[in-house]
Amino acid sequence: MPKNYLAIDYGERRTGIAFANGSVGIAFPRETIDLKEKNLWMELERLVKENAVTDFVLGMPIHPNSHPDSKQKTVEFFANELREKFPQIELHLQDESYSTQEATAIVGTKNKERIDKAAATVILQRFIEGNF
Repeated sequence: MPKNYLAIDYGERRTGIAFANGSVGIAFPRETIDLKEKNLWMELERLVKENAVTDFVLGMPIHPNSHPDSKQKTVEFFANELREKFPQIELHLQDESYSTQEATAIVGTKNKERIDKAAATVILQRFIEGNF
């Protein structure tokens, strides 16, 4: 059975979402969830059902000196919540270093919503390329 991956570029204001079917191996942007307008957990529940998600890929900020900062701790906390709320879905952590810069170069715009979902796509494509 092919796996369906949902990537999450978690942010405290906006969260970028990307999707990939494991049999195809190409990530594509799905949406950006504005956390002031929508409930992230309800949106993730909807996306899991709509896309028959089997695996999450969560972008993790990893710093060259390996010392966690506040953003890394925030994402780790979110990862623990994600595991609790979706225990049936496997969670993979993927280094998100420079994903926003790469997404900005690809998208060619300053539109933060487009950049966030493009960053999630970059994170997911890196995961796919590193695991298949």
